Amino acid sequence: MSNFLDYLDWRGDLSFDRDPFNEVDNLIFSEIAYADLRGIVPAPGEEGSVTLREAAERYESEGRDQSYLVNDPKELLRRAGQSERFGTVRLSACADDTDAQAQLQFAALTAELADGSVFVAYRGTDNSLVGWREDFNLGVLDETPGQRLAAAYLDETAARHTGPLRIGGHSKGGNLALYAAVFCGDETKARLLAAYSNDGPGFRRDLAEQPRYREMIPRLHKLLPTGSIIGLLLSDGEERTIVRSSGEGAMQHDPYTWQVRGRGFERAEKLSAKSQLLEETLDRWVDELDDSERENLVTAIFDSLDASEAKTFAELNANKRLSYGAVLRALRGLDPALQRDVLETVKKLARTGKDVLRSEAKKTLEGRNGGGE
Repeated sequence: MSNFLDYLDWRGDLSFDRDPFNEVDNLIFSEIAYADLRGIVPAPGEEGSVTLREAAERYESEGRDQSYLVNDPKELLRRAGQSERFGTVRLSACADDTDAQAQLQFAALTAELADGSVFVAYRGTDNSLVGWREDFNLGVLDETPGQRLAAAYLDETAARHTGPLRIGGHSKGGNLALYAAVFCGDETKARLLAAYSNDGPGFRRDLAEQPRYREMIPRLHKLLPTGSIIGLLLSDGEERTIVRSSGEGAMQHDPYTWQVRGRGFERAEKLSAKSQLLEETLDRWVDELDDSERENLVTAIFDSLDASEAKTFAELNANKRLSYGAVLRALRGLDPALQRDVLETVKKLARTGKDVLRSEAKKTLEGRNGGGE
């Protein structure tokens, strides 16, 4: 079984001039966006750029440590930097902004390839509470602050570079990439070759049904592992590519488990049975809950987590007794009307899940009985 690190060993000596951009390259750039390159790569508005090789060497020499991430970018950054294919890619406009009050966690990176094309990579969710809150807001708000920034960042990149554009991201970064593709300016859109979402959440139905979204579908590429969970959130019925993964369950969200063959990912015919069941459940939840119910639930959860004063899940777990004690006190202190609303919402979600399970069990029994009564 091989992943994109093996791909770098096999094809890292082939420049983009010799071997054109492919879907695996998209995932590599999307994962490099997780690297903390602040102070190494110029920020938006600053002049200049650095090669990926230079960025990787400084990242390692400064001892930067992101081992708290499941998809720690350190080894990928090192191997990509040493390769001929990625080493000379020039990086610029390293954006990295977290604002708890605005419920924003946004990071992006611009990569200019030797063939003159540009790839904009949007970072997915880190382990910050504000980052996860923004994820939940995708199902509550018409537009999140991060989505607005993603579209503006793409337009700014297009103004600085003249070559063709591609964009992508993993997890929430994939959602930002597709959103930016739909809502960027017309001049930018005319130069956009493709937008990739690597197991990223979808969109609220009202957005996915807009003409401007539908007209972009041929250039929107959604890749999901067979056991996808995150990529099924707010699923909007778009075309998607199912890829094989060596991971189990939720660990398939980790792109290091995605299986590579040649210039692409190994294909699977369909999602796993568990993911198909989950997708139906999530779809019904979206249909069952109105905007106020979803907003109340998200507000109750994250306002309570904020009471712990932790900024990340790591901090939350570092002193569980104090942190979760503060969370429980905050939950008990919610307005009684809000408490009732949240409880009713949770009950509704539970009923919906049970209905899906009963429906699937009935289908299974009918199939075994030849469809008879």
